Amino acid sequence: MKEGNKGLKFYDNLDLSASQNEEELLDVYKKWASIYDKDNNDLLGTVSQPNSVQIFHKYIVDKNQKIIDVGCGTGLVGLELQKLGYTNFDGIDISKDMIDIAIDRGYQELFLGNLNDSLPLENDSYDAALCVGVFTHGHVGPSRLKELSRIVKSDGLVCFTVNEDVYESYGFDKEIQKLEVENVWKLLELRKQDYMKKKNVMGFYCVAKVN
Repeated sequence: MKEGNKGLKFYDNLDLSASQNEEELLDVYKKWASIYDKDNNDLLGTVSQPNSVQIFHKYIVDKNQKIIDVGCGTGLVGLELQKLGYTNFDGIDISKDMIDIAIDRGYQELFLGNLNDSLPLENDSYDAALCVGVFTHGHVGPSRLKELSRIVKSDGLVCFTVNEDVYESYGFDKEIQKLEVENVWKLLELRKQDYMKKKNVMGFYCVAKVN
C-alpha cells in the first residue's frame, strides 16, 4: 500500500471528538504534511478549496476585509485567496507541521488551535471566516459551527463545507437550520457540488451572514 493511501485511511477513520485521539491525529498530520498537497491533487482530486473561495468571492465587496481560514492545513485556501487578490487573511490549524508549509502562502498570521475547543481568538475578531474540509468523517461535529460565528463580526460572512457523507448522519443539516432559527446567522447560499472528484464525493457548500 502506498504511503499516501495509508495516511488517508488513517485520517478518515480518526475520531477527534474523543480527546485521546488528538495526539494520534497530530501524528498523522506530521507524517502527511509533506505529501498532503500531492494527495489532494493526485489521489482525491480535491476541489473544495477553489470552489469555496469562488463561492465566497461572490459575496465580497471589499477584498481588504480581515479573513480567517479555520483549519487552514497547508494553506491551499490561502493560495486561492491570493489568486483573487486577497491579502488580509490569517490561518489557524491544529497541526504545526501543516502550518509550517502554509507560512509562504499569503497568510498575515498563523495560529495553532483546535475547532473542537474554543479557538484562541477574541469574539468578533474577523470580517469573515472560511472553513474548508474540516467538517468531515470523525473530525469536527456540527455543534462547532457556532464557534465560527463567534469570531466573526455582525454582518460578516461564514463560508464552510460539509462532506456529503456526514451532512445528514452527523446532523449538520439540522444544525445549520437551527442556527438560522436561533438568529445566529442568515443563510445566503447552500449548494451541493463536487468535493473530491477522484473519489466521486460531493460536498455541501454553505455561506451564512452573521447576525
